[in-house]
Amino acid sequence: MKPLLIVKKQGVYGSLQDQGRYGYREYGIPLSGPMDKVSFQAAHYILNNEKNQTTFEMFIGGFEFVAIDDGIYVLTGAKCRCLLNGVPIEMWKTFHLTKGDVLSLKSVSHGSVVYLTPKGGFQTESILGSSSCFPLVGEAINEGSILYGKNTGTLHYTRGLYAPFRPIFKSDITVRIFKGPHFELFTEESQQQFLQVAFQFSGGNRMGYYLKGSILKLKKMKDIFSEATQFGTIQVPQNGEPIILMADAQTVGGYPIIATIHEEDLHKVAQMRMFNTIKFVLMEEDVCP
Repeated sequence: MKPLLIVKKQGVYGSLQDQGRYGYREYGIPLSGPMDKVSFQAAHYILNNEKNQTTFEMFIGGFEFVAIDDGIYVLTGAKCRCLLNGVPIEMWKTFHLTKGDVLSLKSVSHGSVVYLTPKGGFQTESILGSSSCFPLVGEAINEGSILYGKNTGTLHYTRGLYAPFRPIFKSDITVRIFKGPHFELFTEESQQQFLQVAFQFSGGNRMGYYLKGSILKLKKMKDIFSEATQFGTIQVPQNGEPIILMADAQTVGGYPIIATIHEEDLHKVAQMRMFNTIKFVLMEEDVCP
């Protein structure tokens, strides 16, 4: 491994993530991995990296890095004002850092999650077959942290995605869902409100996103068995306000599960920011994979 970057200024939250820690959910270990798989995978495609390389995931920007060694990078994800030595650079296109260069990620205007990826990916200790950081047990990236990479070949030309092929992050989104095991336990009025009324994102983290809107009520209060959960599970706690479980969520939950979001729409959910709205559209059962 070789040192690539040092964190000069810490933003809201950053972590190293590969595709995730598969095969350990039965032991209560979350999958983790990228919140926005589309932006994550696009970065590795642009750099011609292997699929499961490690990237640095950041929420709402705010980070600043100083290059310790030369490297080729790409920035993907939420629309962010990015500066190289004070000069704006374009996201979704490769750029080169030389020793001493300063890369600053300023304000994010659309979306919430940004990915910084080097050629060859970042290098860190693999735990249970994955380099993904799980914040409850992993080391946080703080001011002064060093990010490591490896010696790689150079790209002799700029690579990137043309604007029409880049994701668009909207302030109001619609996602597809499948009924959860407890959908029918909710009142008919709550079922209709869940499917017809937009909910507002009120905050959260890599474990869960909180929504506000119509209060969802059960037909009657009853104890339920804990059910397996996953990235995209929508639980409804006693206050009636839904929670979308995200990449670092627990593997089992005791709250009623009203629905699960279609895997292909999770990247849109991940990029939500405060006061954005979300609507749910029920998938027909005969198209459920």
